Amino acid sequence: MTKSEIRQYMLEKRYSIPQAIHDKYSNEAVKRIQSHPLYQQSKVIGLYHPIKQELNIVPITNDADKVFLLPVVEGDEMHFHVYDQDATLTKSHLNILEPKDNPILDESLELLIVPALAVNHQGDRVGYGKGYFDRFLKQHPHIHTLTVVLDFQVIEYIPVESTDQLIQHLLIIKGEHHDH
Repeated sequence: MTKSEIRQYMLEKRYSIPQAIHDKYSNEAVKRIQSHPLYQQSKVIGLYHPIKQELNIVPITNDADKVFLLPVVEGDEMHFHVYDQDATLTKSHLNILEPKDNPILDESLELLIVPALAVNHQGDRVGYGKGYFDRFLKQHPHIHTLTVVLDFQVIEYIPVESTDQLIQHLLIIKGEHHDH
């Protein structure tokens, strides 16, 4: 399968998950991230605001002793701005909520929770194809990466391009609603 075929297939599978089950998986994702040693050791953590039926990990921002950042896209660049419960979020041209007016803390990021449509056990990832996370990670190699996916999103073969960046840690949530 090509990356675009993988994207289409994974989006269809994600959209087919009933909302109550999706909420359960999202809660599980938050707990799994919070119990990960890298999360526990990190003070400044980047995450994503969910789109296209991604797991909603935003409730993790209730952890008062951490600083959370959300990505803001400008042109081909992506930077991470401080996010807190009071932040004003603006919908971007990509339909993603962003805290544009808050300070940028790219250099302080210790852990980045990267969204994925599909991954393999080697850490290759399929995103939405725009390359924002790959470009950002290439420029900031000190940042640890983690992604959390449902088990059907883990596949054996992912076509790899020279610009793709590996994900270091993979958390897999076991699902009950789909065939293997």
